[in-house]
Amino acid sequence: MSKLAQVVVGETGSDKLKEAQFDSDESYLKKKKEDEIRIKLDEFAKELSQVKRQRDGH
Repeated sequence: MSKLAQVVVGETGSDKLKEAQFDSDESYLKKKKEDEIRIKLDEFAKELSQVKRQRDGH
């Protein structure tokens, strides 16, 4: 007669490391996207300021 055994699989150190790397990659990508948006907003603000100066000059 054979008995069945239940196997419990927990997170290994490498699983935790992968999760930590994913979190850091995600935060890096989020910061990069925020920086890109900030740059675009700065460019838009400069263009808007330039247009306003042109209108005030005429």
